[in-house]
Amino acid sequence: MAQQIQDLVASIRKDGIEVAQKEAAQIIADAKQQADALLREARKEAAALVENAQREMDTRDQSARSSLQQASRDVQLSLKKEILTQLDALLVKTVEKSFESKDLISLIEKVVSMEGNAASKQVQLSEKDFSALAAQLKTQLQKSLKEGLEIKPVASVSSGFRLAEKDGSGFYDFSAEETAALLKPFLSAAIADIVFGQAK
Repeated sequence: MAQQIQDLVASIRKDGIEVAQKEAAQIIADAKQQADALLREARKEAAALVENAQREMDTRDQSARSSLQQASRDVQLSLKKEILTQLDALLVKTVEKSFESKDLISLIEKVVSMEGNAASKQVQLSEKDFSALAAQLKTQLQKSLKEGLEIKPVASVSSGFRLAEKDGSGFYDFSAEETAALLKPFLSAAIADIVFGQAK
């Protein structure tokens, strides 16, 4: 009987060990499956994070490129505008210089003679030009002055002159600014292209 008990205990022990081993194997298999599932999920999340980060970087990169392109265009437009402003000022200064003394007197004389009907007209000069040129103008324009032409200084004229109606109904502006604006379209096509960016 002792042998039977021993055999029974051995059998129970053997069955218990087998069951325990099966359970352990099942636990290990389940744990491995869970670990594999977790690893797959982690890889998926990592790939999604990398993809999102790449998309964000691409968006930022595109945005930075667009900003650089816009800044480049803005600088070019600003530079072009500044160059045009400087060239306009240079053209005005050149015209102002050509309006000095004898050249201005000659121009006034030609405009007055072309206009005719001097009795209703008035030559308006800057105070500086009037002081410097009045005597010479009176000599050159004697005939027109006898017909009623007037020569007077006007604060609103800074350079050049205006030929105005005495009643204030209108005037021709021969200031440096207006003359430069009139000359600008007649520059050669090559100069217009260099200066203003458009060949005509």
